[in-house]
Amino acid sequence: MYASVYPGRTFATARRRGAWYRRAMSARVDSGVAFAAALLLVLLAGVAAGQRRLTLKPGESFETAIESLRPGDHLTVMPGRYEDAGRISLSVKGTRLQPVVITGVPGGAASKIVRPAGAKAQNTINVEGATWVTIRHLEITSNGGDGINLSKRAAFITLEDLHIHHVDVGVNFRSDLNHITVRRCHIHDTGQNGGTGEGLYVGCNRSKCIVRDCLIEANWIHGTLASTQGDGIEIKRGSHSNVVRDNVIHDTRYPGILLYGTDGKPRNVVEGNVIWGARDSGIQCAADAVIRNNIVFAGEGTGFNSQPHQGVTPGNLEFVHNTIIGGAPAIRLAKWAGAKRLVFANNAVYATPGRLKIFGLKGVAFSGNVFQSPDRALPAHGWKPGDPSRDFVSVARRSLWPRRGSALGGAADPAFVVGRDFEGAERGGRRVAGAYSDVAPRRTRWRPKPGFKPSR
Repeated sequence: MYASVYPGRTFATARRRGAWYRRAMSARVDSGVAFAAALLLVLLAGVAAGQRRLTLKPGESFETAIESLRPGDHLTVMPGRYEDAGRISLSVKGTRLQPVVITGVPGGAASKIVRPAGAKAQNTINVEGATWVTIRHLEITSNGGDGINLSKRAAFITLEDLHIHHVDVGVNFRSDLNHITVRRCHIHDTGQNGGTGEGLYVGCNRSKCIVRDCLIEANWIHGTLASTQGDGIEIKRGSHSNVVRDNVIHDTRYPGILLYGTDGKPRNVVEGNVIWGARDSGIQCAADAVIRNNIVFAGEGTGFNSQPHQGVTPGNLEFVHNTIIGGAPAIRLAKWAGAKRLVFANNAVYATPGRLKIFGLKGVAFSGNVFQSPDRALPAHGWKPGDPSRDFVSVARRSLWPRRGSALGGAADPAFVVGRDFEGAERGGRRVAGAYSDVAPRRTRWRPKPGFKPSR
């Protein structure tokens, strides 16, 4: 390219402009080449990685399909029924950049993964050592085994929008595992063939395996009554740093949520759950947890139970801003006196006299609570009386938003007010005891009922 000399412009000026133009054009060419090269590399990387979009149709083998997956694959399981008599093992090792997705078709007919009745009893899907896998929008049943059994250090597994029913354990975390998410799964009718029947079984007895950094949220778990045990969600001793939130759990044989302790590791968090119809306890925990903003309709079971359990003694436990209705007893606190780092604050407990079992609170941070009526198990301080007919919109309809003028308003101890409430709304420092932070007109007005809790 040449630079022209116009009247009034010197040759030196023209030469400088010509040099600028050549540099500019060269930069444009170089950037275009670089972009094309980068795009080619991306395309080649995708091809080299073997990324595939696969479709499985009724009549084809679900077992064969998932056992042949490679990192980066996306498998769509079309609506229909899939029965495999063999043992199904998913062991693909996806990566953060090449995750594996196995999905049904959302919003349509179900993609049903079924163990044949005549086949050997077995877990429907075994996830063994797999990493970075998402499984969603499938219906899963069994012939005596678990719906999904996770083992061999599987990690970064997401199970969401699954319908798991008529199995032994819904989802079984049975080895050292980390970063497992179970979200929006409907799990019911567990304990098939006389099994233990937990909705989710997390960890191993006496810390023989450790499950950590997992998220269990927004699930609907119920109908474990035919099992031999039937906890809604059980987190075993030693498992730690797990979050259990916004689950709807009802009609369980054992506790709705059961935790032991973490053996000194970081605490587990239990928040925003609603539980009713638990024949044992709504929530039971010995140690090492933060339990906040939960609602328990206890009936004739225990609302909250904390006592020594399988070698774990109470300690390092915060029970704050929970609402408990009924229970026999509503609260059981055993071996709390003299234990370290125990907090029972800003809770709303409504049960008739004689329904509290509290065996000493020496050294416990006990403040900001509301109890339905005086009880000789209560200390002289740290609580005020309430009346369910005046304090809530309607206990009978499970509408537990505080009324204006409720005893809950202004009762909470500011030192233990948490940032958000049962619905995820900011408390803004409001001193309202129990699971809700404000009166009914400002709430979303979702009443606990069978189904999924609305998203935060």
